[in-house]
Amino acid sequence: MSLDNKVVKNVSFRKDGTKLHLEDNFLSRDEVNNVMTDNMGQLGRAWFKFQTTWAYNAYSRFKDMDKYLILVYLIQKTFKHYSDIFVIVSEKTFYSSEDFEIEKMNLIEISADLQIPKETIRRKINELNMENIIAREGKKVTIKLEGFKIQRPVSSVNLLSKFLSQVTDFLSKDTNFLPGSISKNEIENFIRENFTLIWRYFFRLQIPTLISWRKFYGDLESWLIAGTVLVNQAERIKEKYQGKRPVILEENSLTNDEKFSQWMKFLVANKDNVVGVNASSISEITGIPRATVIRKLKSLEKRKILHKDKSQLYGMGKQKAPLTELLKIYKEIQFNIYKFVATFFEIYKNKTDIPKSK
Repeated sequence: MSLDNKVVKNVSFRKDGTKLHLEDNFLSRDEVNNVMTDNMGQLGRAWFKFQTTWAYNAYSRFKDMDKYLILVYLIQKTFKHYSDIFVIVSEKTFYSSEDFEIEKMNLIEISADLQIPKETIRRKINELNMENIIAREGKKVTIKLEGFKIQRPVSSVNLLSKFLSQVTDFLSKDTNFLPGSISKNEIENFIRENFTLIWRYFFRLQIPTLISWRKFYGDLESWLIAGTVLVNQAERIKEKYQGKRPVILEENSLTNDEKFSQWMKFLVANKDNVVGVNASSISEITGIPRATVIRKLKSLEKRKILHKDKSQLYGMGKQKAPLTELLKIYKEIQFNIYKFVATFFEIYKNKTDIPKSK
């Protein structure tokens, strides 16, 4: 997949009735690709930790990842609308509302966009309505106060800011785009003050990610379980190598795409003996009932995505077929991460042109 250099060059904001355009000196996804791929060991683990924590929080609120996906899909449509009319709302102001109405809902459109059967969408939306998370009258949908509380990304903004701050440690050294590292607190404050704009782009990354994993695993709970095994494996490998860069990743003649593939193969299909994680620990970490975890683990093991050792501990599978498909999805998601990171820092660099949040 070729990398398009044009990130947010043409994004503009309304201020006192005028349109402000971002300057042409923009950050390319190629530059982000170079920096993040060269430092994949540290940044990859940071992203995995953020992503799984975000998913754990999502599951804990609903015990149903599909319902959560539908809710954030509905909310992101409002964020996109705000962005299109050049309105930026802070996190504090956005979540001080008791409810807000979103544009007319089309079940067929939602089903097509999320790749979830129409009848499943209808059933989940009816459940959200009964739980007083949304109020539905025909095609009119209002997200209630409870819906706001459930999906407010309190810890997610903090963790995402930490990840982005780590990116600046490398971005400032390897490009001329940033003069130096940016602290987590500064990035976090920026996100909270420009919440609907930044979270619009965050959802543009997250929603396709969830759709891809749902399609691959069959359901998002299985993705959450496999992700927990992967995070454990990444941490155990880190301990084993004690911060040293594996020889397999030292080849300088490789392209970024080849480097990324090598790193993911090293992580996912690692031949070293690393300590896995058991079903009880996965249940405790994810919040998914142990019986469900065991059932999903058996399915993942049957598909060769995970493997189980003699101590009943699970690690990532070592079979070529599922690994090839996994790598394809990881590359697509990585591309979207580059896109989000480049977009975020382009907006951040031009922060003086952004009107004060409402």
